[in-house]
Amino acid sequence: MLNISWDPVLIAISYLVAFIASFVALDSAGKIPLSSRKAALFWRIAGGMTLGIGIWSMHFIGMLSMQMPMMMRYDLWLTLASLGVAIIASTTALDIAVAGKKRSSFRPIVATAILSAGVVSMHYIGMAALMLDGSIIWVRRIVGLSVVIAVVASGTALWLAFRLRDKGGFIERLLAALVMGAAICAMHYTGMSAAHYPEMSHTLPGGIGELGLSIWVSVTTLCLLGVMLIISLIDSHRRTGRLTDNLRQLNRQLELQARFDALTGLANRHQMDLRMQDCLRSALLSNRQFAVIFLNVDHFKRVNDTWGHSVGDELLITVAQRITSRLSREMTLARLGGDAFILLVPECDDDKLNALLASLLEDVRRPLSICGHTLNTTMSAGVSLYPQDGGTLHELKLKADAALHHVKDDGRNGWARYRTEMSTAIPAKPGFLQELSQALERDQFELWYQPTWYAQEKTIHGFEALLRWRHPEQGVVLPGLFIPSLEQTGLIIPVGNWAIEAACRQLHFWTEQGFSQWTLSLNLSPVQFEQPDIFHIVSSMLEKYNLSPSRLILEVTESTALKNLDRSIELLNAFNHAGITVSIDDFGTGYSNLLMLSVLPAKELKIDKSFVTSMLENEKTYKLVETIMSIARTMEMNVVAEGIETEEQQAVLTRLGCDYLRGYIFSRPLPAEQVPWLLLQINSEKQIIPLNKIQTDAAFISQKTMPDGV
Repeated sequence: MLNISWDPVLIAISYLVAFIASFVALDSAGKIPLSSRKAALFWRIAGGMTLGIGIWSMHFIGMLSMQMPMMMRYDLWLTLASLGVAIIASTTALDIAVAGKKRSSFRPIVATAILSAGVVSMHYIGMAALMLDGSIIWVRRIVGLSVVIAVVASGTALWLAFRLRDKGGFIERLLAALVMGAAICAMHYTGMSAAHYPEMSHTLPGGIGELGLSIWVSVTTLCLLGVMLIISLIDSHRRTGRLTDNLRQLNRQLELQARFDALTGLANRHQMDLRMQDCLRSALLSNRQFAVIFLNVDHFKRVNDTWGHSVGDELLITVAQRITSRLSREMTLARLGGDAFILLVPECDDDKLNALLASLLEDVRRPLSICGHTLNTTMSAGVSLYPQDGGTLHELKLKADAALHHVKDDGRNGWARYRTEMSTAIPAKPGFLQELSQALERDQFELWYQPTWYAQEKTIHGFEALLRWRHPEQGVVLPGLFIPSLEQTGLIIPVGNWAIEAACRQLHFWTEQGFSQWTLSLNLSPVQFEQPDIFHIVSSMLEKYNLSPSRLILEVTESTALKNLDRSIELLNAFNHAGITVSIDDFGTGYSNLLMLSVLPAKELKIDKSFVTSMLENEKTYKLVETIMSIARTMEMNVVAEGIETEEQQAVLTRLGCDYLRGYIFSRPLPAEQVPWLLLQINSEKQIIPLNKIQTDAAFISQKTMPDGV
């Protein structure tokens, strides 16, 4: 047998080439989920070609490292054939491995088989390219070992490519490339060690010499890897710049949304309060009066019920425009929500106020043409004046609201100034707080459950628990009507503790029924979140009902989390260390800095319903949602979208990469006993839930459940 020595420098270079090729391939795979369809195809092909050429180059550099007694020559066509096999196998396998969103048992097996077969074929075709007059003697045992190593190396490479596709930074990909490079080199050098050459072997004429092969391999490798590295670096720089710009833009938009109404563009409640405080300070100094006016569109609910919410939204926009056209620069108009507006008129006298209100109501009465429909509507207004009707903003608002109710009781379509006797227009309910305080003792609270769905698989991921008060006379009462009273009186603490235990008990029951994969989301109100022992309460309930902490999701609004940031970080870290998922609820609706997401240790982000509702009609909102998705993915956070009501919304959010979906298109909130009916309906071709069972909550479908959470 020929005496063969090895060049350690070339061996080191071959490993370096395998490492660089592996890193570029992994980096390309990581760019796939963040790219468009065409760009993702480019990165799959580029990553596969880079990996294939890198493996091929590593092999022939290893061949060149063999120091034989004679100069070796290589068959041109077999050398090219080995290159083609490597590129085709790597590209195909990588495409199969990273194409799917979910890891399956079939896809990695097929991809591993293709890649390992390609690598083995490339290796032994490359060995066959040696132009010798004698035959190579193979040690079959070592050949078999090289095939096993090829399968293991291929499986490892594809597993790393899939795992680091969605997650993993520079360091993770660097370490993974080191492992991949070592596995590839191990296969090739094991395969080459299986070859023995007869002592009397001689090189045949023709083909490519070692010098030509080395130049060819070097130029091909350096050009490809250099170009791919440059492209990857440029793309990463562009992505970083684009993400930074998106962050800045999103922060600006969030700041605007914190001050202005998304539908009409008017000031919102927060901005109006600031403006009224300035006006109050100015009035105190100058001893001048100003007016606070509450405005309501008459019979607005009838418009929504008859023509739909889209017509109702357009009506509000048109009314806001007509009112604004009559206002001076000193006046401020804000939308409080629904069809409720508030108007601040500084330095007004009686004549100015009468003329203004008369013109406003007359403008609103003019017929409106909206979405092909001609609508006739009217408006009611209530007025309070400073300082006659109150010295604080709260008093002025309360009395303007009382005047508005008086106008509505008198038949609407008019306006009135506050008078003392109007305070009796709003009936008091002295027994309400007493009934509320006894509701827990009387077991009148209950939890309803709205399912959360996997966006891709169209199956149930879990449920959100929503508090209800089953009043003996009023029926099912939604939390928006009693949560504020619970928080003001401190009753939210015992009710919240009851809700936590009830949710864990229900989750334990579902587990015993075989639904051990379901999660349960539970809102924490601001008062609950500030409880010193909230972590102990949650942990003890999980332990009591033998539940995995990962199945419980605690939802906290961004405004609550940012109120006391240091304490929030400490508490959220405690929940995370315990395995409990923390979700930022109603994201984007508060006045917050987006960069705080990197500080808050949350694992889930809920996109507020207002974004979902308007994103199809508003290009800016759509871009905002798209940017939120990208940022959440970058920060390794799951995204939940709520308030989905149409198939178009569902399709768009799924395409953007939303993880979980929730909304009336899937199901309304249901009592626990109706959940089995929901499961039967999912597996049935026709609706089997009785209509009388799912309409219990119909009167409240337009009201957001648990805005302050329990």
